[in-house]
Amino acid sequence: MVHLSGPAGANLIDADQVRRRLDEAPMNSGRLAAVTLAVLISALDGYDVLSVTFAAPAIAQDWKVGKEALGVLLSSGLMGMAAGSLLLAPIADFIGRRRLVLLSLVLMAVGMLLSSRAGSLGELAGWRVLTGVGIGACVALIVSITSEFSNARWRAFALSAVAMGYPAGGVLGGLLAAWLLGVATWHAVFFAGFVVALVLLPAVALWLPESPSFLLARGRPGALPRINRVLKRCGQPAMDAMPPASARARSGYAAVFSGAKVANTMRVMLVNLLLAFSSYYVLSWMPQLVADLGFAPSTASLVSSSASLAGIAGGLLLGAFARRLGPNRLTVTAIIGLGFATAYFGYAPAILGVQVASAAACGFFLFSSAAGMYGVVARAFPDDARASGSGFVFGIGRIGSAIAPLLAGWMFASGLGRDTASAAFGACAVVAGLVLLTGRTQPGEAPSAARTTFAADDA
Repeated sequence: MVHLSGPAGANLIDADQVRRRLDEAPMNSGRLAAVTLAVLISALDGYDVLSVTFAAPAIAQDWKVGKEALGVLLSSGLMGMAAGSLLLAPIADFIGRRRLVLLSLVLMAVGMLLSSRAGSLGELAGWRVLTGVGIGACVALIVSITSEFSNARWRAFALSAVAMGYPAGGVLGGLLAAWLLGVATWHAVFFAGFVVALVLLPAVALWLPESPSFLLARGRPGALPRINRVLKRCGQPAMDAMPPASARARSGYAAVFSGAKVANTMRVMLVNLLLAFSSYYVLSWMPQLVADLGFAPSTASLVSSSASLAGIAGGLLLGAFARRLGPNRLTVTAIIGLGFATAYFGYAPAILGVQVASAAACGFFLFSSAAGMYGVVARAFPDDARASGSGFVFGIGRIGSAIAPLLAGWMFASGLGRDTASAAFGACAVVAGLVLLTGRTQPGEAPSAARTTFAADDA
């Protein structure tokens, strides 16, 4: 770490000192507002992603499309998310988190509006790609925002709360979709997402501050007043001058893939990729597979909502016990639990109560796994490269999440049953948990730069 000196009375600090101060200081209203907005953005992400799965049974009936074509539609938004995470999110390390969040919300709003007006499967798939680009960037950015504006005591819980915004959006979205599908066409499901994004945009513009670590790392002319405004909102003292350029670390992909960090980046990416295979098989196909058992599309949406509701409980429990039991141990347990729950879902009989219980088990482990992975990713990268690192890890995961519905659709079209498909995708989660269990974790430069084993990370 660089220690800076200046004239007597000058308050010269660098990004590491900012992080230490924010880690130690209590959460104030400005920081709570940033985390709350991240939760709301995550909830919108959850609704926007799952909206097509809620609408899928009605779309299949309306346009008379088979499962293979439906798999293409389900994957289209996920491919857009991969592009958003890999290509758009890293730009935040150069132009700022706040600006890119606003751009991403605009893309999501436009994509959902145009999806609600689509007249063909190809047109709808195209607009889902556009929506996905915005979602993919937002998912990576809210991890950075939450990690940087939370203090050390509440960071694990805050990351879990943000991760739980996703299933919360799924719960509300499933209930809303069930009602909309009963009184209107599936087009209304997408239009509702447009309205929510339109409401959220001015709130983000007003209350989401820029990352102080980003402003320090970039050090552009005129940045000092912006940094001091953000520090004031975070309850921190103002700076008298900017640190010298030599004190600024590398950012972007150059930092993510530098030296010994490559192996750690690739391991975290592999865990998230395998987890994405299992997660998005469940998220994408659950309503349709429930409907295939003879249940109405609205009932299938309600069953899917039970998964999201249980997921909220799972994620918040993981966040609450992470400091006491160790975040990695809990994350490994949740990921392996998802593997077994996914496999059982393929064998669950066509009894509504059993379907709800099976879906709830999948949701509980799925979203607690997601909450745990948010923490794993946040700890893996330093502040000034976290958007790029998160974008890479989640972007590759989005590619896996896009392949999963396509692969499942191909498996079903080839005559394989839900039992075989569920067992195969469940196995991916078990392997992901074992990779995380047996590997080594190299945390980012904040809050610790030391290399630790799995056991030490949980100590």
